[in-house]
Amino acid sequence: METEDEELGPERIFEIYRKDWLMMWGRNGARSFEAETEFPPMRYTDIPVLPSNARPGDTMEVFFLKRNYLFRRGRDNCQTLTSPQDSLLELTGPSRVILLWDEPVFELDLKAKGKAGSSSSEDDKILCLDFFGYNNICYKGSLSYAKTEVVSSKHSTVEVRFAHLKRSVEATITARISKGSGNFSARLTACNTSIGEDVVLLDTRGQEVPVGEDGEVRLQRRVVVVEERAQLILGIKAEQIAGDTAETAESSSKLEKKFGFYAKSALRNEGYFHVGSSSLHILVAWSLLP
Repeated sequence: METEDEELGPERIFEIYRKDWLMMWGRNGARSFEAETEFPPMRYTDIPVLPSNARPGDTMEVFFLKRNYLFRRGRDNCQTLTSPQDSLLELTGPSRVILLWDEPVFELDLKAKGKAGSSSSEDDKILCLDFFGYNNICYKGSLSYAKTEVVSSKHSTVEVRFAHLKRSVEATITARISKGSGNFSARLTACNTSIGEDVVLLDTRGQEVPVGEDGEVRLQRRVVVVEERAQLILGIKAEQIAGDTAETAESSSKLEKKFGFYAKSALRNEGYFHVGSSSLHILVAWSLLP
């Protein structure tokens, strides 16, 4: 005789999970399942006198999802995967630190678009529809550590790499073109020395960096966490795309560099990367939690 779970398909199981979540956390329908956090980053960066509840805390850092919202794209703005090298999903979050107060839950709702030219989601193919939690309460160790969770389904296998960070602070990173036009490609990363793994903040894959009218570079991710006694290492690999003036001839058209900052409770650090005739100004804003 089949069990109840065996009779239910993945879509029905996922639907039941969401209904249970809304009953517990949805404030009687006042808060939608897709609602993002109401708390912004940099809550205590510029406060002269910190409140008594502001302190380092246990947090989560997500490094990749390989075939925080971490990855959220609709069918009209989907990521194109054309080769095994495209198997890493381009994470776009979280918007602020993931605090490990309660057990965090990862949701995997990945679909492949259906027939070419079809505008109906009914033609889409489910790659993975599942969820899993990380029981942070059971971890009693004093050291930060990273782990990989593998979720297998009929059509795909998804690897999720994340870390449990002990006594950490928040770092919010912004980048701005302070000189030049930004006509270079770039891969910008952040690394917490207590874990030693990179978080990809921006990877243009040979294309020009996306720059707004005010000169700000639109990073894919900008919030990371760092242990209070560790360093944040920012790294860049960049190459100029266009332009062959005397000014650029005197400067390097390629750049590979790293520099680090020790974690702080508040205020900011800054640094510069120079590639060709352009200068990239990096600003790191520190904040305690929650």
